[in-house]
Amino acid sequence: MKHIKYDGSIILTSDDVADAVIEYAAALAGGDRADTVAVPAVAHDGTMTTTKILIGPASEVVIEDAEEDELEVENGEFVERLRAAARTFGHSEPIHANTRDDLTDA
Repeated sequence: MKHIKYDGSIILTSDDVADAVIEYAAALAGGDRADTVAVPAVAHDGTMTTTKILIGPASEVVIEDAEEDELEVENGEFVERLRAAARTFGHSEPIHANTRDDLTDA
C-alpha cells in the first residue's frame, strides 16, 4: 500500500495505483495538460472509496509507502487506463532518471 499526498490530503491506495497516478502526472506535465482522476482508495474505516483529484503541470504529487499491506487490492483496469492515457502524449514510459544506467557517464 502507498499514500498519495496531494494538496494537503493523504490518499491510501494500492502500489500499482499510486505508481500509475504519479507516472500519469508526469505525462500530463510533459504534455502541459491537466485531467481529473478518480483514484480507487481505502477510506479511514477500511472500506473502498474513490477520491477524485485534479492533476496538472503544476501538481505536486508525493508517493510514500504505507504499512497497511493487508488492504492491497488489484486495480488493473484503472492502472491500464491511466497508462493508455499517458501514451496519448507520445511518451508512454516514465523517465525514471534515478534508476537508468544510460543517463550516467559511468
